[in-house]
Amino acid sequence: MNERRRFLRMIAAGPAGALLLPIFSQTGSQTVMADVECCAASALGKLPENVIYTKDRQGRWKGKAGSHLPIIDVQKSGDKVTLQLQTRHGMSESHYIVRHTVVNGEGQVLGAKTFHWKDEPVSSFEIDVPSGGKAKELFVMSYCNLHDLWLVQTKLEV
Repeated sequence: MNERRRFLRMIAAGPAGALLLPIFSQTGSQTVMADVECCAASALGKLPENVIYTKDRQGRWKGKAGSHLPIIDVQKSGDKVTLQLQTRHGMSESHYIVRHTVVNGEGQVLGAKTFHWKDEPVSSFEIDVPSGGKAKELFVMSYCNLHDLWLVQTKLEV
């Protein structure tokens, strides 16, 4: 039991908690969800090394950010915003980008695309513009089969 709680505290830290909370909430386990909510609140802002990588926290993959972080192009049209994502990464059978995922600040998955090694790591997601002119916090991720999960945290300005 203590090991599970320690594990949940570790993964609930910072953006990891926001990303994983919807997964736990869909499992139907109220105990696990309560643990994650409690731990996320107490550990907010602390992201363990070598779990999720960012431009500033490249951990053991230092120097890999340029080819692993998703590049975001925002195109606005009326009440919709289209996010075009690209990861500048070569694609081979042994080393490729597996997936792009977009998650909002509440942990809701707004879109995801899984790639085959023969695909180009490019995706497009249409997102509703927030009402009231408020910025919408987004977590945009690119997952490499060898170099793990890379995250760009951004605000969608409208």
